[in-house]
Amino acid sequence: MNQRILITLCAVLLGACVHTPPAVVSAPVDTARVTHRFYASRDYGAEAEFNPFSLVVNGGYDQLRTGPHREVFSLWYRSGWHSVWHSVTDPEPVLRHYGWHNWIVHEVFPLSGKGSGGGQWYPNYHLHLIAGGMTYARTVEWYEQHGFTSHPELLGGATVYAWYLLTEVVETSGTCCEDEDGLTDLLLFDSGSIVLWNQHWMKHLFDSGRLEFTDWPGQPSISLPSKRLENAYMMAMFRAPIPHSENWKVMTTMGDAFLVGISRQLTPKLWLSASGGWDPAENPVVDPHSGAKTATLLPNAGVFIDRDGSLLLSVISKGGGDNGTMVNLYPGVLGHGPFSPGLWVQKNRDGGVRFGIVSRLGIGLGWYSHTTPGRP
Repeated sequence: MNQRILITLCAVLLGACVHTPPAVVSAPVDTARVTHRFYASRDYGAEAEFNPFSLVVNGGYDQLRTGPHREVFSLWYRSGWHSVWHSVTDPEPVLRHYGWHNWIVHEVFPLSGKGSGGGQWYPNYHLHLIAGGMTYARTVEWYEQHGFTSHPELLGGATVYAWYLLTEVVETSGTCCEDEDGLTDLLLFDSGSIVLWNQHWMKHLFDSGRLEFTDWPGQPSISLPSKRLENAYMMAMFRAPIPHSENWKVMTTMGDAFLVGISRQLTPKLWLSASGGWDPAENPVVDPHSGAKTATLLPNAGVFIDRDGSLLLSVISKGGGDNGTMVNLYPGVLGHGPFSPGLWVQKNRDGGVRFGIVSRLGIGLGWYSHTTPGRP
C-alpha cells in the first residue's frame, strides 16, 4: 500500500475516538450576525460531523454510490476536469451538439418528463437550487459560528463550489469532452442557489423553527483492503408541522433517497420518522449522441431518529447501485463525550457486508466481510 495513503488512513482511524472541539475559533465571534437556522454547533448526531471537509467529501463523491467504481485514489480526475472546464468555458458548441431545444425543455425549464432523457430539470431545481442552496446557507452559519464573521458568504460559496466542481468531475465518468449537465448546474442552478439563499426573505422562512431544513448526510469511509470510498452521500431533510398538532410533522428527504413520511415527537427533543419513496439507483445514458441521462428509480423506505433535527440513527433499505440496507449510527448514541464515534453497516446486494467507524471529522475507515467475486 502506498505509504502516504497508509499514513492518512491511520490518522483517520485514530481520530475516530478523539473529540474535535465543536468550535475552533479563529477570531472573536460577532454574535450580532451569527444565525442558527440550519446549523447550531451541536456535538451529537450528524451535525457533530458536519464541516467544510466532510461536506466536500460527501457531496463531491455522492454519485459514486450509483456505480461500481469508487476507487477515489485512481478516478478520472484529469479527463473529468477537462470535460467540465471545456463545457463551462465554451458552452455554445456543447449546447448546439446537445440541442438547444433539448437543453431548454430537459434541463432548464420544467417542460419534459422522465422518459427519453427528459426531466433533468427536476434534480436541478430540487437538489441544486433548493437543497444545495440550504446547504450553502448552513455552511455560511458554520463559518460564522467558528469565528469567520468577516466574509462567511465568500467562504461558504467557495466551499460549496468546491463540492459542486468535484461532483461534476466525478459525474463525467471520465468521458470526453462535453458535459451539458455540468454546464447547466454550475452556471445556472448552483450559482442561482447562492443568489437565492442570500435573500433575506428566503432565510427568514425558517426563523420560527417550525419549518426545518437540514442535512442528513452519510459517513464516508475509506474501505479496506479495496481503498474505495463507501457510504458517501448527501441527503437533505425538510419537515413541516401538521395543522392542529404539536407532536406530528410531515417530512421528506431528497438526494441519496427521495422519501416522504411522517415524524412523531417522542420527547421534547427526540423525533422518530418513518418514510417511503424511491432510490435513484443509477443514471444510465439514454441517448449516446447527446449524452442525455435518466434515473432508474427503485422502491425504498427509511426510518430515522433525530434530536433537534440532528440525525442520530438512520435505516434505509436501498442506497445506490449495489447498496442494500444501510444503518448509520452517529456520534452521541454509543459511548460518551469524546469517545462516541459514528458507526455504520451496509449490506451489499450481491452478497457481503460493509461496515465502518467514523471520526468527528466526518470521515473514517471501513471494511467488508465477503462479497461476490469481482464486486468489492
